[in-house]
Amino acid sequence: MNKKIPMLVLGSLLLAGCSVHTTSIQDAGEKLMTIGDTTYTKGDEYTMIKRSNGPALVIQQAQEIIYSKEVPASDELKKEAEKQYDEIAKANPDTETQLKNLGYASKDEYIEKVLLPSVQAQALMDKYFVDDQDTIEAQYKPSYAQIVQCENEDAANKALQALKDGKTPQEVAQQYAAETTSYKGDEALVTTNDTALPTRLINALATAKNPGVMEEVYSSDDENPTFFVAVLDSNDYDENVERIADTLGSDSSLSKGCLVYYLTKYDFEVHDQDLFDYYKTNSPEYLVTRPDLTEKADETD
Repeated sequence: MNKKIPMLVLGSLLLAGCSVHTTSIQDAGEKLMTIGDTTYTKGDEYTMIKRSNGPALVIQQAQEIIYSKEVPASDELKKEAEKQYDEIAKANPDTETQLKNLGYASKDEYIEKVLLPSVQAQALMDKYFVDDQDTIEAQYKPSYAQIVQCENEDAANKALQALKDGKTPQEVAQQYAAETTSYKGDEALVTTNDTALPTRLINALATAKNPGVMEEVYSSDDENPTFFVAVLDSNDYDENVERIADTLGSDSSLSKGCLVYYLTKYDFEVHDQDLFDYYKTNSPEYLVTRPDLTEKADETD
């Protein structure tokens, strides 16, 4: 099955084809307006739009096509979009008037063009956490744990022994936690985003075979180390995927990773030279059929 997506900008800018070229439109010479001695044509307008907003429009349309294939506008998603509108309207009685001032013909148009795509974007992100599990696990090493940060190694050793003796992480934190720490024994998602935590601890939590007290004290990776003890609650990705998605879903690098994943799935290609050059310079990760360029993007992230 051919999965390539034909991407259009303003109904004219075809981005799937057989060679790199500069796209144009029919009737490019047709006059739109004249100001003094200057005449503007459809071709002038097209070139201006492509240069000023073309890259964003292409990605927007790519997203719309991906939504239609991966998370189509089901009754459930439509109801969620309508619910969001009702909440907006409840908070602001002048919503419909303001929408008309913004150019929307009705609330239905706003729901269809703005809120529904937003709901689909969230649904796609949730789906991405399932579809690209291996990548997310490898990059973020997610687990749920109760961690206590201690002022010094002696306090950490005592805290570890208290955990082994059966005290809860909260009880241990009351006695041994550093005063200013946010790690006081409450359960939290642990990932590689947690730069305050030792890398060894993050890796150990992610790879431990069984939940329970971690068997050693972990020190931070800096010149003035602090010390941590931990209790692993779960590192079962399948069991925790919804909670992981809720917490990590707003991560900007994951949002980009989600888009790139589905652009790759559908063999997204750019065959307009101007747009290709723009992406090559600014967003090479979107040029998914050019691994030589996407690898460079990964190196600079």
